[in-house]
Amino acid sequence: MPQLNLFDLPDEKITSTTNLPANKASKNLCTNIFSNQYPIHRWYNFIAGFSPEFVKFCIKAAHLNSDDVVIDPFSGLGTTLVEANLQNVSAIGFEAHPFFYDISQAKIFPPLDTEKIKFLENLLLSIKPYTGSFEEIWSEDALKFLTKLVAEDNLALLASCLEVENQLCEEYKSLFRLIVSKVLEKTALAQTDGIYKAPTTFKKSISFYDSVSIVCKQIYEDVEKLKYDFTPKAKLNFGSSENMELVENESCSLCITSPPYLNNFDFAEMTRMELYFWRYAGSWREITEKVRRRLIVNTTTAPTDLKRNQELFSSELSTSFKLKYLDSIIAELFNERKIRPGKKDYYLLIYPYFAQMQNVIRELHRILRSGSNLHLIVSDAALYGVYIPAHEILSQLMIDNGFQIINIENMRKRGERWLLKKRTGSSKLGEYHIHAKRI
Repeated sequence: MPQLNLFDLPDEKITSTTNLPANKASKNLCTNIFSNQYPIHRWYNFIAGFSPEFVKFCIKAAHLNSDDVVIDPFSGLGTTLVEANLQNVSAIGFEAHPFFYDISQAKIFPPLDTEKIKFLENLLLSIKPYTGSFEEIWSEDALKFLTKLVAEDNLALLASCLEVENQLCEEYKSLFRLIVSKVLEKTALAQTDGIYKAPTTFKKSISFYDSVSIVCKQIYEDVEKLKYDFTPKAKLNFGSSENMELVENESCSLCITSPPYLNNFDFAEMTRMELYFWRYAGSWREITEKVRRRLIVNTTTAPTDLKRNQELFSSELSTSFKLKYLDSIIAELFNERKIRPGKKDYYLLIYPYFAQMQNVIRELHRILRSGSNLHLIVSDAALYGVYIPAHEILSQLMIDNGFQIINIENMRKRGERWLLKKRTGSSKLGEYHIHAKRI
């Protein structure tokens, strides 16, 4: 396959299914900010990740056959799997975040007709406020957080949704949870800073019943529009992609993915409201134990014992690789920590992050067929002013583990909110598309 450079594409090829302005098309392929223009994708979406259009392009460029399978080891909210369904291609994903996994099920296996949507909408519009004590439903920590974000009258209606969910048959539960999660977001009083809820800020909220109507109308419109002339072929597995033993050797023909960026989003913190509301966790400690522990170590909020197990992660990386790419970075971060306010232990992230990513890369080499393409969107980082070319380091890990690098493309500069004093030197920051081929 020839080198895949998205900046060389005619703009009309990139923008064929979106209203994205042509001159902005290329740099936004690596973001998910326009997913609200795509059926099914828009049902639940975060800005983290790549666009449906990027997935569509990679699938089209691969010229897949009927027996080919796409793999996404960091499925998130299912962008790759949903788009594979729409392109009538089989796909397999892995997702270790329990909320993302549950929401993705509703998008991967959407309702085949509007009857299910109408049933759930009528059910939700008939819900009455919960009359018991909120303490009977949520833990003290969860309730303290939720009451900062949602007005009491809306929270009482949302609380009743938890009781209703328990009475639903399985075929309705994932879509019900998606709808209610969207309603929770719309009824929230707090603004979202990037993708984090900021309890001390305020936005105009929408009432529970109005939110239900808005959310269900969008889903209804998409189902009517698509008419589902496809059979969903995607399958999502709950668990870490460091071990994808459920997938047979050389059974996949294309990988499209975006792993967690080093010290970017804390995917547990960004879903704190949802984790508390749906009772995946009842405290900050439980969020760490039940969610963060499953994820790639990429932020300082990772479980302390994982970060401090440096000997284990170090032993998984070759001595020459560490010496050439990592040890000097760790030394700089360790020294900066001594003089920086807050004393963040960024130096403890380096070995775990790259050792875990190496495990994923090795699994992808096992799973992908010879000659298959791997498309990975990732960012570099600047921690305490220490620049970390994560895209280059990950590319080297790919080379060391049986991949050929076809191209590394700087797709866009990072947003202005990343250019802070505490990130001195971060003016370099960008998002990169690594195109590799399995040898």
